Amino acid sequence: MKSFFWFTLVLLCLLANEYLSKFLLAVFVGHLDFNSAVERTFQYSTIDSYLFSAGFRAIPFIVLGLFAAISKLSLTAFGRVGIWIIMLLNTSFILHGYWGMQHSLFTDAHTSSTSALALIWIPIWASFLTIIGCMVLVVISKISRSFHTRV
Repeated sequence: MKSFFWFTLVLLCLLANEYLSKFLLAVFVGHLDFNSAVERTFQYSTIDSYLFSAGFRAIPFIVLGLFAAISKLSLTAFGRVGIWIIMLLNTSFILHGYWGMQHSLFTDAHTSSTSALALIWIPIWASFLTIIGCMVLVVISKISRSFHTRV
């Protein structure tokens, strides 16, 4: 894979987090202006809390990075496109999960006392989905290759 892929993978791992989701919720659901949204987003944040959640959030990106580094599919155009799609779906799943976890903070809905567990479970589920996506990519590649060898 090209260095642009690795740069994007690391950037998404660092930026696709609960703080980005909370900021977007503050702007789009809470109708706060930019300064108020930034203040509301980072009012209780610390570097320790960011690093704690980043440790879990990195798992699906590490899984995808290992697959991209080891798999021969990353040498083909089909494989590269598939890996990029998996990365974007993985990031979307994480952001959507964090959005759902914090949505009640900006509405009249009740916030569950266990919603913070999503910080751990969303990346774990994203890891499973990344593994499934990689397996589907391999299976589709093998099926495609078998059809090309018959023709």
